[in-house]
Amino acid sequence: MKVPISKISNKLKEMITTYSGRDLDNLIIKYFFLKFNVSSTEIALDKEITFTRNNEILLIEDIKKINNNVPVQHVTYSEFFYYKKFNLNEHVLIPRPETEELVLIIIKKEKNNSLKKIIDIGTGSGCIAISLKKHLKSEVIGIDVSNEAVLIAKKNISEKDENVNFMNIGIENYNPNTQFDIIVSNPPYVADNEIDSVDKIVLDNEPALALFSKGDPLYFYKKIASFSDKYLKNKGRIYLEINDNYLSGVFDLFKNYSSEAIKDIYGKDRFVVCEKP
Repeated sequence: MKVPISKISNKLKEMITTYSGRDLDNLIIKYFFLKFNVSSTEIALDKEITFTRNNEILLIEDIKKINNNVPVQHVTYSEFFYYKKFNLNEHVLIPRPETEELVLIIIKKEKNNSLKKIIDIGTGSGCIAISLKKHLKSEVIGIDVSNEAVLIAKKNISEKDENVNFMNIGIENYNPNTQFDIIVSNPPYVADNEIDSVDKIVLDNEPALALFSKGDPLYFYKKIASFSDKYLKNKGRIYLEINDNYLSGVFDLFKNYSSEAIKDIYGKDRFVVCEKP
């Protein structure tokens, strides 16, 4: 049957107890978009949508999850990133707006007619790798030590021009028979002593493997630096998302490269771009 969006929205407002005010309004907008592909404009127009008895049962289950502090992206098993909706589960990080910024930086710097060989290290849901493949003339490989993450990344390929070669392997063990024009990574960069600064909802719902850096906040950057020395072409570029507390440490690792820091929308030194001599 057809039901006006306001009827479902009122049910959400009545039963969700963990959010209130503007936060609740934003959550409901997000939920409708991810769950039913309904836009904020359609919500404002109170569009009618198909809503079955099964939908009603699932809605109650979703509300229970939200009230148990499960992120809405894990309730809907999806998140919108850059240009499309990506599948998610508990084995991959929820893509952040900062990572969209990283993708935009790369596309702006690299968009020309030359074919780029790209590797995304620690690919997770594949959102970076697939977005770059879609928007750049490129051959893209995405690697991740988590097999569950690679399965989700493969599931996110929905069009011919998104075809990325995803591989279940860690950077420590990957020895390709080619060199790359671009190396990109948003690796785990939360130090063990920073655990108290991480939101509980993140700690409880997102994979520690993708968050924490094995006791050394520069661990993966060291591995990427070593990998780049061997497998990045001359004049090739590295694009990194970083913990701004360790900017100088990242710069030291790439001291033989031409490097620059780029701030995110919050004014933090979030990205480092390095060009090989």
